[in-house]
Amino acid sequence: MGCHCSGQDRHEEIQEFENPFLQVVNDQIKEYDVVIYSKSKDEKSIEAKNLMRKHSIAFEYFELDKLNDDNQVHCALAELTEKKFPPYIFINGKYLGGVPELRKGLESGEIKPKLT
Repeated sequence: MGCHCSGQDRHEEIQEFENPFLQVVNDQIKEYDVVIYSKSKDEKSIEAKNLMRKHSIAFEYFELDKLNDDNQVHCALAELTEKKFPPYIFINGKYLGGVPELRKGLESGEIKPKLT
C-alpha cells in the first residue's frame, strides 16, 4: 500500500501516512540550518548539492531514492511544498524551492555561508 500523491482516493491514504512522515520532515528541517531532499541520480538534485558545495554552504541531505519509505516521504514533501519533484531545499526551517530559487538566493547574497 503506497501513498498516492494525486488521485481521488488520496485523502484517505494520506491520513494514514501523512502525519508521521510530515513530522519527521518537520523535525529535520528544524534540526538543520540547510536541508536538501534529493534523488541521487537526478540532475537538478546533483546541481543543488554542487551549488551548495561551490558556495561553501554546509548542508544536510537525504536521498529520497535510498530511503526505505521514499514514496511516503516524497508524498509528504509534495504535500508540504506543493511541488512534485526534487530537490526540495529548506533553509532555516523554511521551504526555499528548487534550483532556480537557490541560484537566485546565491546570486543576490541572500543565501551565504554561516560564519562560525
